[in-house]
Amino acid sequence: MNKIKEKIEAAGSILLIGHVNPDGDTVGAGLSLLLGLEKKYPEKRIDFVLQDKVPTNISFLKGCEKIKGVEESLGEIYELVIFVDSATIDRVGKAKDLVGEAFKINIDHHISNSNYGDINIVRDISSTSELMYSILEILDIEITLEMGEAIYLGIVNDTGNFAHSNVSENTFKVASKLMKIGVNNNKIVNDFFKTKSLERMRVLGKALSEMVFIENKKMMYFYLPYEYLEKNNIDRDDTEGVVEELINYAGSEVSLFLRGEPNGKIKGSLRSKHDVDVNKIAGIFGGGGHIKASGFTSELSANEIIKKVVENL
Repeated sequence: MNKIKEKIEAAGSILLIGHVNPDGDTVGAGLSLLLGLEKKYPEKRIDFVLQDKVPTNISFLKGCEKIKGVEESLGEIYELVIFVDSATIDRVGKAKDLVGEAFKINIDHHISNSNYGDINIVRDISSTSELMYSILEILDIEITLEMGEAIYLGIVNDTGNFAHSNVSENTFKVASKLMKIGVNNNKIVNDFFKTKSLERMRVLGKALSEMVFIENKKMMYFYLPYEYLEKNNIDRDDTEGVVEELINYAGSEVSLFLRGEPNGKIKGSLRSKHDVDVNKIAGIFGGGGHIKASGFTSELSANEIIKKVVENL
């Protein structure tokens, strides 16, 4: 942390990057760091860049309007790059083109992280946002309400509103401290979890009506072709939450959600209830994440992916 302090203080320009298809933890961790660094170092040029737009149910966070797209930052040269919530350097997509020769700091909570930074702070805890709370404290940055809301949303995102097994005593301590500075749990949960677009509701309905259960493997899966998304003008973030709904069936131990991508590839999301390590299964396709929640992208067909997953359960 002393070296991180030195690097931040010495850099005149700092780039923050999160992963493609950003979720609440990526945005929460990156946005809280952006707001904190801007507050402490107003003289520095600090950008938070994401390849893809912030999902609608996250964009209510104050400061989201500061997040830039890759095109807005092309040609800029940064002295320091801080990656948040990204297990591999390729996970940030086109934003990787902005890194150049900059010094790299990698802050993450995925057990599959490849430690690609010059400095790596990788902890197996609930979320990168929980980790970011501690980092901001160590950097002597006072956490404002806006920063606190971003961190809280990130924690809520990756813990399923404190329902997953990744929740620890410290997770609750951080949440309690955030509520003491004014974070409204009810507001965050309602805006994030309970405000869904019509398109998201339709995707969920389609998934629940067409899902397939493989009884001997206790696996529930659903495949959503890209053609359906394109035909119905559905954004990728409207498919978030499907894999979590599939695992809710009483007889299911594993859920798999496959979504077609514009480039012909397929994005896969895996969830596990108990003892199945889906991080290992995602690793077969070059992906990863956590024991009970992982993802990957593959050039294989949906049937080939399903076959490989079933063979490895």
